[in-house]
Amino acid sequence: MTDETTGLQEDPAANQAGDTAGHRRRLLDRFTGSGLASLHLHEIVELLLTFTIPRRDTKPLAKELVRRYRGLSAILNAPAHELAEVEGIGPRCASHLALVREIMAYCLKEKYLRKSLISHRRDIEEYLRTTFGHRRDEYVAALFLGNRNEVIETEILAEGTVNQCAVFPRRIMERALRYSATSIIVAHNHPGGGIKPSEADWALTERLFAICRLLEIPLLDHLIISHQEVVSLKELPRWKVSVAR
Repeated sequence: MTDETTGLQEDPAANQAGDTAGHRRRLLDRFTGSGLASLHLHEIVELLLTFTIPRRDTKPLAKELVRRYRGLSAILNAPAHELAEVEGIGPRCASHLALVREIMAYCLKEKYLRKSLISHRRDIEEYLRTTFGHRRDEYVAALFLGNRNEVIETEILAEGTVNQCAVFPRRIMERALRYSATSIIVAHNHPGGGIKPSEADWALTERLFAICRLLEIPLLDHLIISHQEVVSLKELPRWKVSVAR
């Protein structure tokens, strides 16, 4: 194509690169001026991709990720090796998305460690749900509390497949003694989305409760985390009947 004003041959690739750069600037300007509220979901993902994918229109790739995973949390929590297999992503971009996820979790952890668990119950649940709620495999974690109910440390103690996760009460108690914890809360996720405690969940809770009582480090609760909610076993009728009997 020839520019009629100059008579010079236009470069389609250069024009496309200019359009892409201009679109990226406008996207960034919208975020800078009004935050994420000014962007659609695919535009948020698109903006993230621009930091590791230079000189390329990332809108189609962003829309493909949204189509596959149906949400930002699911995209960020997807395994890096799985993301890297998506055409156009690559290892560098996948690692960047994983970094964003880990930074989010770290910020929440930093915010709530050493804080009162009682006055920040909903915040603790949000932290647990953000950290574990979208995991593909099951994880078991323990929150170790001090004598003012402040969180001393949160640690993943076991991980497994979607349906099975080996948990060792001895390891939990070793960590409790190491941190000089005065009480414990155990939490694990249900990657499949169901929130009803299984018989294995109750059996583990009963065993841990008995051991904790012997060592005078009370088990305050066992939380189950799904994508959208957190369930406390202590608030269910069975806790008084079979656990704290």
